[in-house]
Amino acid sequence: MFMPLRTLWAVMQLLAAGSAPLLNLLPPDGTPQGWQRQGQALRFSGAELYRHINGGAELYNQFGFDHLTVQDYAKSTYEARVEIYKMNDPAGAAAVFAEITKGMATQTVFGTVCVIDDYQVLFQRGAYCVSVTTYETGTETLAAMAALAAKIDTALIDRCP
Repeated sequence: MFMPLRTLWAVMQLLAAGSAPLLNLLPPDGTPQGWQRQGQALRFSGAELYRHINGGAELYNQFGFDHLTVQDYAKSTYEARVEIYKMNDPAGAAAVFAEITKGMATQTVFGTVCVIDDYQVLFQRGAYCVSVTTYETGTETLAAMAALAAKIDTALIDRCP
């Protein structure tokens, strides 16, 4: 069965639109100053999540995982990773966040709820769970995590009721 070119183009546009929104949430180069994206953003949906977090994918799938976008950032020898998980609904995102932060002190600096330590910022807003992680601690990486998280949170405020 052949699909008319116009129909094929429309289907491709719809498929691309589904992944583009999370890419639009990623902070641009220079957030914070001097930090740059490293490589292309990675996208995972459905069973592909097991390729990224083999041992933890079940938790996300249990609560309605939709898709994930991952982007690495760097400045000199410093590195940070942003992961934006889109769940099917806010209840699923809240359940995942509650499970992965069980026993940790929560705050409201980012998202509707967040956890911040020397190596990561985790927050949830609406149907999104966001992780910003660094591999070393210090003034530079703490400021970078805060800037990246703030930029993503600001973008999510417009999307989440």
